[in-house]
Amino acid sequence: MFEKLRRFFGMYAPSDAVRVAMYRKAGIRIGRVAEFGSNIWIDINFKNFVTIGDNVILAGYNHILSHSFLMAGIKDEGFQPVVIEKGARIGSDVMILPGVTIGENSVIGAGAVVAKDIPPNCVAVGIPAKPIKYFEKSSEETQETLTPISKLYVKCKTCGEEFWSAIRCNKKQFKDLELLGNHHPCPICGHNDRYNKEDYYFLA
Repeated sequence: MFEKLRRFFGMYAPSDAVRVAMYRKAGIRIGRVAEFGSNIWIDINFKNFVTIGDNVILAGYNHILSHSFLMAGIKDEGFQPVVIEKGARIGSDVMILPGVTIGENSVIGAGAVVAKDIPPNCVAVGIPAKPIKYFEKSSEETQETLTPISKLYVKCKTCGEEFWSAIRCNKKQFKDLELLGNHHPCPICGHNDRYNKEDYYFLA
């Protein structure tokens, strides 16, 4: 009951920070994602079966399944974990089926159905999703190319919840920012703390 209510707010809350917080409370392991769109349906029937890494982008209207009765008797009774590794980009309307791992820094095109593992550093599209292009750059270079702009995170000084601020920049811009006395309300406890540059976490 409570998990389904949390999933409802995880799908439809107006703030992506609140959506992430609700899914975490429902048992989904979510890192410091870069974007978490609305209308994302995640299977909550089996806790800790879905893991989403740092700096992942989920564009919205995604379905992530960790079990399927249609697969019963074929793949361990249809119950399999899903892992989205750090830096992956998931386009709109993508469906991810049980037992899938999406590799680090990979991009899944809009409307794809991911039925098998996707290797790191590639672009995958289609039904079922298949790699059509691989990045030749190193993981660090690819990450910088894919996310020249990212969000800064802070930790609430009252409840300890990590959430992102409205500030967006890249590494070079961050060096030039003063970031003195910026106020950010915590999406969980509502406390409106003041943050300076040393309080931010940069993900890019």
